[in-house]
Amino acid sequence: MEKDFKLYEFQNGFRLACQITPTNTIFGNLRINHGALHEKEGEEGIAHFLEHMFIEGGTEKYTPKEQANISGKFGYTNAFTSRDRTIIPWGMIPSDLEDYLDMACQMTFCPRLNSTVLEQQREVVLREIARTKCSPDFEDKFKFYWPSLTRDRDHTYFVLGEEEVIRNVTEEKLRNFHRRGYNPNNMILMLSGDLPSDIVNLVAKYFADKKMGESKPFEFAQVPFLDTKTIKYSQAKDLLNKDNYEESNSQLMFGVIVPDESHLDGVGLSVAADILGRSRTNGLKKRIRSDEGIAYEIGSFYHGDRRLGHFGVNGKVHAKRQERAIDIIFEELEKMKQTTFDEDEVLRAKSRVAYKITNGLEKNFLNFVNVDPVNVGVIAKMDYALDGRVPIKEQLTRIEQVTPSTIRRVSNEYLPSNRETDNYVLLVRDPLGK
Repeated sequence: MEKDFKLYEFQNGFRLACQITPTNTIFGNLRINHGALHEKEGEEGIAHFLEHMFIEGGTEKYTPKEQANISGKFGYTNAFTSRDRTIIPWGMIPSDLEDYLDMACQMTFCPRLNSTVLEQQREVVLREIARTKCSPDFEDKFKFYWPSLTRDRDHTYFVLGEEEVIRNVTEEKLRNFHRRGYNPNNMILMLSGDLPSDIVNLVAKYFADKKMGESKPFEFAQVPFLDTKTIKYSQAKDLLNKDNYEESNSQLMFGVIVPDESHLDGVGLSVAADILGRSRTNGLKKRIRSDEGIAYEIGSFYHGDRRLGHFGVNGKVHAKRQERAIDIIFEELEKMKQTTFDEDEVLRAKSRVAYKITNGLEKNFLNFVNVDPVNVGVIAKMDYALDGRVPIKEQLTRIEQVTPSTIRRVSNEYLPSNRETDNYVLLVRDPLGK
């Protein structure tokens, strides 16, 4: 897949990745490698606030109203801030492509930051922060689970921002942050769809003359293995079945740090997670759901990007039997260490994992895949390849080499199986707890 798209780099460092597809639409994704983790002390939330202003604050060329009128004709418009980047994904018909390039250029290089819109968005951002912090599981997930698992700033930084910073955001603060990172050599534009033959020249018209800067992508720290066991039981009244308290579900989040996807054992752990969570003949789905009826949904997973290898189990289980569910998790993890699974079981799991990797639609793109499935899928694979991750073809080759003995070895080497003595993080959100 990595060779299916064409990649161009202009003299100022701006990169264009593009691929023609047999569709009547175009999807564009402008990625700026400047996000929340580029903030300095006292700037917590500036990246997120600036993203809001891009969409509604006007540009040097367009007033906020003119910007809204132009943007309103596109099939899909949005912007997102993450810890290490800001992305601006838009969907359109081919006749609107040049308007998109013009607007994307204006938004990212020449934001007006209209004062009236700034005050409006200050309130909007505060409401967005409140919505997240008021969520019943915020303290449990964002103040306990993730900090206990990663023990670092890089993977737990709160992107939305701090209220006090947002209340005191000024145009000057926004421009200072913008100036540091919104440089052409820190950006890449991905385009997929019914593109014109002169697409490179068309993009160059808007982006090739912009001045280079010194900004660069954020480099995440490697998350080390856990050296302790951390457990939290919290009262979660939001999970109560108000018609019948005794039939309420608890939420379980169980995790351990393992090698990330760059390690050769990453694919073995991914296949092991699939067997543990999705097998119909072994593991959690069979025992917790089918055999004992403790849960409707229970599953395991492996994620390995951003220098974080995360192997875990998530699910909602019968609150009255939550301890039994936890015991089964550890019993099945122990079985992974003792059992040599048959070839057919491992082959089925390998096929499922290969499909997931080849599909390429990870969490960053799942939110808007329904907008334009073909082109979003292509963009997702571009993003994966351009992110410096293990190439998909190499991942697939590694998967082919996974054997039953691989599953047993990585399970013994990296996974906990003793509830009392091993290291892991466990969060139990119990609606019946005190």
